[in-house]
Amino acid sequence: MTVIVQNPLDVIISIDTDEELSGLQMFALADALDGYEIEKEVEDKLVVDIVEISSAGVFAVHIIPKQMLTYKDLIFFINDMVSQSLKRDDLPFEEFKVKKVLFRTSELGKPSETSADMNEIREKVNRLWKGYKKDQMRSYV
Repeated sequence: MTVIVQNPLDVIISIDTDEELSGLQMFALADALDGYEIEKEVEDKLVVDIVEISSAGVFAVHIIPKQMLTYKDLIFFINDMVSQSLKRDDLPFEEFKVKKVLFRTSELGKPSETSADMNEIREKVNRLWKGYKKDQMRSYV
């Protein structure tokens, strides 16, 4: 079974550091994280916004799925985003951990959309949108 994630979520991440981040490092981290979806050309899949960065190396990102994503897809993007950010010369850190995930469900108690695989969901969406012209559609985010 595959659960499809459609609601925004906040992810709390911690960088492994013994020293406090400087203001310059906090803004360098914000710069690296905030541009992830554009740099990786995945803005059609998700939007990433910085929520908070502390000098202790703990930060929060708000992720809004723009397509049907699985939990496996989300953790791939999160790991890729943070590991790519930490490769910058002005961010001398290597290790990080996802510490907390806050789900921003719009309607509590609503059953999750599930599928045996993503192809089944993609076929369903294609059937629903058949006949609509893509250039006349706007993003829902």
